[in-house]
Amino acid sequence: MRGSINDIREIHELGAATRESVVAGTRVGERGGSCARFVGYTEAGRGYRFGRISPPFSQVLVTERGEGVVLVDGEWRPCPEGFAYITAPRSVCAYHIGPKCDAWRLHWSIYGEECLLPSVPPGSPPRLVPVEATGFRHAVEGYCHENASRADAAVLGLWAALVDRAVWRMLDADRGDSRLDRLWVAVQRDLGAGWTLARMAREVGLSEESLRRLCQKHLKRSPVAHLAKLRMRAAADLLRHSGEKLDSLAAHFGYADAFSFSTAFRREWGMAPSRYREQNRLGGGGRQKSGA
Repeated sequence: MRGSINDIREIHELGAATRESVVAGTRVGERGGSCARFVGYTEAGRGYRFGRISPPFSQVLVTERGEGVVLVDGEWRPCPEGFAYITAPRSVCAYHIGPKCDAWRLHWSIYGEECLLPSVPPGSPPRLVPVEATGFRHAVEGYCHENASRADAAVLGLWAALVDRAVWRMLDADRGDSRLDRLWVAVQRDLGAGWTLARMAREVGLSEESLRRLCQKHLKRSPVAHLAKLRMRAAADLLRHSGEKLDSLAAHFGYADAFSFSTAFRREWGMAPSRYREQNRLGGGGRQKSGA
């Protein structure tokens, strides 16, 4: 499978060291009817390789850890962490574990040909794209774990819907940009860090001006303004559910002191943090809402 596209043949080999969890089921389409759906995650070991000449399904395969090698435009290309291999029905595709990799962890979802994925028409060539797939990974694992334990039909349905929504989001380029998704996931992990425009740009490999333009296009605000909005949303949640003092909250969200934190909070929510807490603590009065 490491030759040219002319060498591709039907190969379905897991390899002795590979372990995976799979859920088989159906997906009900938005216009009625149903299609086959397979969802799973794989810890691929040596010997893991697949080649398909004319598969009757589409698939989204995302690397979480390690590296695979995938066929795109007749060439073998690495599929590292943070990338998805997207294939269409009736289109040649192939992939295998990387030659220098002992374990390739991937999450995937497969849909029958009768269930067309957005931007993946039958016969279209495979593509390799960067994605922010945290939600997809969590949904896939939740779906598989529920199926292996209680297998509650209602809960399985909710997990399946989350998987589908995560797939649709990854494929719907018009709704956002994967680089921004990766940035804001990183920011959310540590909202109080020293997130300057320069640091945010470095996080996703963009120039500061390119990041500004991208945010204006998709969010209608600057990166710094969106950072402040994320911090203030999280701050409002803590004010509703905790008794932390303003000095502590200011330090937690990266502000120099309670005054600068209060100023930023008032700008976002239209009132001081103390008043917001009084009106919105559990059991209190109605909540104020910020703009979009």
